[in-house]
Amino acid sequence: MLSVNIPVYNIEVVDLVNDLHQQATGLEIDFEIRVYDDGSDEIFKSLNRILKSKHNVVYNEMENNLGRAGVRNKMGADSVFDWLLFIDADSKIISADYLKNYLENRNKSQVLCGGTAYAKQKPADQEKLLRWTYGTKREAVTAVVRNRSKGFIITSNNFFLAKELFDRVNFREELREYGHEDTLLGYDLFCAGVEIFHIDNPLEHTGLESAQAFLKKSCMALENLKKIGEELLDGDQMFYRQVNFLRKYKRITFFIPSRTVGRLFRKYRDKMEENLKGARPSLLVFDLYKLGYYAGIKNR
Repeated sequence: MLSVNIPVYNIEVVDLVNDLHQQATGLEIDFEIRVYDDGSDEIFKSLNRILKSKHNVVYNEMENNLGRAGVRNKMGADSVFDWLLFIDADSKIISADYLKNYLENRNKSQVLCGGTAYAKQKPADQEKLLRWTYGTKREAVTAVVRNRSKGFIITSNNFFLAKELFDRVNFREELREYGHEDTLLGYDLFCAGVEIFHIDNPLEHTGLESAQAFLKKSCMALENLKKIGEELLDGDQMFYRQVNFLRKYKRITFFIPSRTVGRLFRKYRDKMEENLKGARPSLLVFDLYKLGYYAGIKNR
């Protein structure tokens, strides 16, 4: 029936697995929960190894780090049931019907995306305000809004599909670093004629990084986005039209040369980071930051 896949890197997932196990047991279905550690520090491995003894849980530690795409592909290939659910480790179950909602909406020709939620209260730690603000304003949106844009955009932290579909179309392992591996998967599914459908079945994202870490990861993701567009997809215009960030970049650089955008970014980068790491981070500043960084790497 259902294989739940949770790739792990430097995080404890015992509570998450227990919550999923309780729900699946209550549904009286055949299930497994796969937890694959992809090179965590020993302290996290020691915390999660207790899962080895739990019924219907498969806990494995990878001999070598496979990367975000590689470990997910291995989990999907190893899964024994017909339906796959992929969950990021820094997630929290917030609905008693989380698994039931996916099973009731399953469709072998669709990928289902459940969405993301964030805690209502601001984090007390100022360093985490940017990540919380971005998540609350940009990621925690309803299925109606997400379906309105359609296209091929998915989020790999919370999606559900048939195993036979994932066996045909899965993550491309050319992307080793963080960022947009799910965008590329969505593109490949879209090209294969698969519908990506969004439902209101969110997980709460609990892994709020510091602003410094989030900016670094955002820049890594932009490097990947450039690689996808220019190298892996060889300038495919459908990809550029569908990705919101790339559409914005094209509009702006139509009026302002990309080299000028890059120079302005270098000049004002420190001031922008001062805002983004502060008590009132601006998402407009964050958007300009990403556009400027991308202009810089496009002109290297």
